[in-house]
Amino acid sequence: MLLDAAFSAVPIHEYLTDIGCDVWTMGNRAEDPLALAYRENWICANYGDAALVQSCVKEHGFGAVIPGCTDVSMASFVQLKQQGSYWLSPETNDILNNKPLFRRLCRDLDVPAPRAVDIRSLPKSGRFICKPADSFSGRGVTIFDAADTKAVDVAVRSAMTHSPRGEIICETFIEGDLHSYTAFLNAGAVQRAFIVREGSRYNPFAVDTSHLCDDYDSRKLLALRAAIEVISAHLDLCDGLLHTQFIDSGDGVAIIEMTRRCPGDLYARLIEYSTGYHYAGEFASYFLGRRVEVPRFQRRYVLRHTIKQMGQERFFGLEIDLPGVFKIVPVVRNGEALDPKIATRVGLAFAEAADYENLRRLYAATINR
Repeated sequence: MLLDAAFSAVPIHEYLTDIGCDVWTMGNRAEDPLALAYRENWICANYGDAALVQSCVKEHGFGAVIPGCTDVSMASFVQLKQQGSYWLSPETNDILNNKPLFRRLCRDLDVPAPRAVDIRSLPKSGRFICKPADSFSGRGVTIFDAADTKAVDVAVRSAMTHSPRGEIICETFIEGDLHSYTAFLNAGAVQRAFIVREGSRYNPFAVDTSHLCDDYDSRKLLALRAAIEVISAHLDLCDGLLHTQFIDSGDGVAIIEMTRRCPGDLYARLIEYSTGYHYAGEFASYFLGRRVEVPRFQRRYVLRHTIKQMGQERFFGLEIDLPGVFKIVPVVRNGEALDPKIATRVGLAFAEAADYENLRRLYAATINR
């Protein structure tokens, strides 16, 4: 059973069916791609209810359960009584996904990361960032100067508004470029990893454009790998995916967050199209106790871009001016209602450049509109 029926889980489902699994999905949106395409194997239910998931496992006799591309799916998976060949405790999952807990871990292990500060005793000056402890997609995130008391109040209110539990975190702000280091662990060590440059065209705190890096600084890469292996050893992480977002400040790296779920917005396809490597298959294989065959490296210079539209009340088609597009995946239905006041995600596009230099130019042009 795959705890996700949305578009980002399609590559995971594809791998499972390719190796001969009888795959069922769970989700409560009938319009999700895997619910539409495989209606007879779709369980209409909220996979955020771990007790319900457990009862479905017992009722149907599933041989394995695999989380999808959401934090909720992983949070339910770790509460199951039988996780099979993959083990992650709820406590460890909380440390990785709860921002204050993760900041405390980074401080205690002295790994490069922003440091949390008490909002009630801020320094008199300096730049800080305030965010919800349990939100996502850049919602409620504000950068402010501690000397501006009004800005501090606005940042706190915004973060509180967007936190389901009313919990916020304030930390030192590190200027730099956002990247992800997506790795597969084996016996606590990084066995295979990819560095991806990530940026934002629409919202500075939500990634929408990215590409695989060929020329990342080897010194910083070693420091990042060492920090990840320290965290892995401390948490006693089992083999499998560990996805990390970090800031490159120019002088070094600073780890922002980590997760063990498969990244969303078809991140798996970006790696697959860029290298030929079945990223989603590798992620899923650890839950089955098997490994995927590593293909011969086939480098393509691919850009992933999330298409968003603003000012429209209904979706009646995709608008994109990205050269080299070879794949577009709509994520809303024709005629579906949109909120005209916000930039709504309506699809994802993959474009190919002739070489790495042209890929970098395409990324810069996309980010800068």
